[in-house]
Amino acid sequence: MAESSAEIAGDAGLAPPHDRRSSPRRGRETRDEIDRAAVELFARLGYHATSMRAIAAAAGVQPAAIYHWYPSKEAILVRLQDDFMERLTDRVRAGMARHTRPALRLAAAVREHVVFHGIHRREAFVTDSEIRALTEGPRSALIAQRDDYQAIFSEMIRDGIRDGSLRATDAHVATYAILLQCTGVALWFDPRGPLKLEQVAELHVELVLGSLQAPRELMAEAIDSVSRHPDVPEVAS
Repeated sequence: MAESSAEIAGDAGLAPPHDRRSSPRRGRETRDEIDRAAVELFARLGYHATSMRAIAAAAGVQPAAIYHWYPSKEAILVRLQDDFMERLTDRVRAGMARHTRPALRLAAAVREHVVFHGIHRREAFVTDSEIRALTEGPRSALIAQRDDYQAIFSEMIRDGIRDGSLRATDAHVATYAILLQCTGVALWFDPRGPLKLEQVAELHVELVLGSLQAPRELMAEAIDSVSRHPDVPEVAS
């Protein structure tokens, strides 16, 4: 049963959360701390095993203060998942915008997808694995976001098939296979390992274009094009 802010405040002997509107910067920092704590706990313990009290303790805030920002634990999860999908989509579209040819646009999208998942591994895990924890409305909304994201890749593959640079019997099946492979980086990539994230991304560009039977010259051009943007920050272990 969900804990209300009044119940938490009463149990803990706490005053209601302060109005933070006079300090918007501090307010944003508090919400960011709550979000970081929730990601860590959802990834480590799972959504259902994580309480609002545990999130508050990890964030260093009073339990009742969380309800200033979120009406429920599910609202935290929805925000984390929405934020992940929005930032991922923005990065992929920005990479695609550097190119006009379908195969190079796809290469850029793959590179950004892999890099983003390698950097935000916990967020990726929570977004993918905890879709099962959502109620029907938020789950349907997240599925719609994912469908829209997958459509970006399917359209690029179809464009490549039309101009003769790529080959696939079914663009949708190819999209599912490619995104499953690239998303898996979040599960196995280790920044302490022998390969840097940028190298892992370039390898995935090679694997994806190879699976779509792109000519060798085009694959080399695509890998060269993504290697010109090595703006990968240091990845925490």
